[in-house]
Amino acid sequence: MLPLQRINKFIRRLSRRLTWPMMLFLVLAQAGITYLLFVFAGETALTQHPLEFIYYNMVVVSTVGFGDFSPVTDTGKAIVSFVQIPSGLIVFASFIGKVTQLFINIARSNMNGTNDFSHYKDHILLLCWDKHSTEQIVELILGDKKRQKRKILLCVTEQMKNPFPDIDEVSFARLRTFSDIDELKRIALSKAQRIIVDGKSDDETLSIALSIATYTSSDANISAHFFDKSKAELLKVHCPQIECSIDSSAQMMVRSMQDPGSSQVTEHLLSTLSGATLYCLQTPELKNPIHFELLFSKFKSKYAMILIALSHFKNGDDMTLNPDPETVVKSGDFLHYIANERVDVSEINWNDFY
Repeated sequence: MLPLQRINKFIRRLSRRLTWPMMLFLVLAQAGITYLLFVFAGETALTQHPLEFIYYNMVVVSTVGFGDFSPVTDTGKAIVSFVQIPSGLIVFASFIGKVTQLFINIARSNMNGTNDFSHYKDHILLLCWDKHSTEQIVELILGDKKRQKRKILLCVTEQMKNPFPDIDEVSFARLRTFSDIDELKRIALSKAQRIIVDGKSDDETLSIALSIATYTSSDANISAHFFDKSKAELLKVHCPQIECSIDSSAQMMVRSMQDPGSSQVTEHLLSTLSGATLYCLQTPELKNPIHFELLFSKFKSKYAMILIALSHFKNGDDMTLNPDPETVVKSGDFLHYIANERVDVSEINWNDFY
C-alpha cells in the first residue's frame, strides 16, 4: 500500500473514532503548541496578536497559504516545516472527515427513520404506509392553501427507506412497534395535533389506534380508516374521541347510478387540490346563540361559504346535515362548510351576527 493511501486510511479511521470533545482538544493543542514554539523561536510578528496567529495558523493548516504572514527566523521556519504543517494537516483533515461523517450520519438517519423527533410539537402523524394511499394523503394535506405549516411525520414499522426524501415538510420514522412507549415518545405522540391511522388491514388499524389512544393529547384530532363497519364500531366503544371513516365505495357506486355525477361531486368535496372543497371550523365564545339561518346567509354573502352541517362534537357525532333554519348554534359548535379555500375563525367578524 502506498504511503499516501496509508495516511488517508489512518485519517479516516481517526476521524471515525474521535469524539467531538477530543477533536476540539486536538485543534486547541495543535494551535497552542505551535504558538508556544513560535514564542520560543522569537517570532514576535506571529505571536504578538493572538487573533493574527489564529488567522495565520488556519491559513497554513488549511493549505490556503495567502503569504501575508510567515516566519523570519530559521528556527521558526523549521517549526513550520516539521511541526505546524504536518500536525496541522492531520488535525484539519480529521476535522473535515469528522464533519463529513456527521452529515452522512444525519442523511442516513433521515433515510432509515432513526432520528429522534421528541422535540416536535403540534405536528401531523401519519401512522400508515401504502404507496398509493399515503402519497395521496400527503399530497392532499400539502394541497390545503391555508394550512398551518405543521411538520408531517410518517411513521411505519416496515423495513423501508424514507419514501419522501425530497419533501421538506415530511419527516420519516421507522418504529419497532406502535405499542412501545419509548418509540411513541420518540415521535412525540403526546404533542401531535393531528393523527391519521390507516393500516394495511382493519385489524392493524384497530390495533394501532388502541395502542396510541392512551398517550395522545385530549385536544388531538385522530382519524382512523376502516373497511369493516364492525371494527370501526368496536374502536368507538373503547375510544369515542377517535373519528372513524368507513370505505364507501359501494355507496358511491349506487349513488352514481341513481344520481349521475355524484362521484365527481364527492371527489371535489374531499380534495384540497382544486376548486371548492369541504372544511370545518369551531365557533368561538359567542355573546348569544345564533340561528343557523342567519349564519347561513351571512357566511354565503360575506365570505362565500356554504354551511351544510352542524355538530356539537369534534369527531362529528350526532351531526345534523342541512339543519333547520331555526336551529341554534352555540359557542364551541363545529360548522362544516364548502368554500374555495379555508376560512379561519379569526377572519370572521362575529359581531355582525348580533
